[in-house]
Amino acid sequence: MPSELCNLLLSAVSPFDEGVSALKLKVLHNTAGNQSRPNRTAAVLVPVLDKPEPEILLTVRSELLLQHPGQVSFPGGSVDRSDRSAVSTALREAEEEIGLDFSQVSPLGFLDRVDTISDFRVLPVVGLVRASFVWKPDLREVSDVFTVPLKLATDHRAYTHRRVNHDGKNIVISSLNWQGHKIWGITAAILLNFGSRMENSMTEAAMISQKR
Repeated sequence: MPSELCNLLLSAVSPFDEGVSALKLKVLHNTAGNQSRPNRTAAVLVPVLDKPEPEILLTVRSELLLQHPGQVSFPGGSVDRSDRSAVSTALREAEEEIGLDFSQVSPLGFLDRVDTISDFRVLPVVGLVRASFVWKPDLREVSDVFTVPLKLATDHRAYTHRRVNHDGKNIVISSLNWQGHKIWGITAAILLNFGSRMENSMTEAAMISQKR
């Protein structure tokens, strides 16, 4: 029988069998002003550790990487031709980056897609990870692995939201500082979308309960 946490997550994600076309699309600020679809596709795993107090697992990208070195991110990467699906991509990348074996994670569903300024359309896959998982980062790609309480990482009120003007457009930059790590950009956008979805699902459940 699914745990209470599993049921909460399932209520917040979009089922795999519904596909991705119905997912909302968040477009992060594009400095080129080009609103066309990004040329590349990526998938990330949003790992939730199945603990009494659930945690989100995040990585710090190696300083050796050409793209976004040193930034906080989810395990993930570009879709390969050999990948059967975005879920396969997210799981493959998580195994390569942090040693997460397929047997230790249960993929649950999608969050909304994000188009990035680095020409990627990113599809987040939420997975429930066994509490006993011990990460083994590939230091060529990941310099550190850390966790954040799920309740905090998905709480809009815990973030700093700064409105800035860039190229004549007002944009909001959200960030969360946690134990020396700065969570922002696409990682923050995905976590805030996750939080919004969980809040909406709990509100709907409460309304249904009141009608009974």
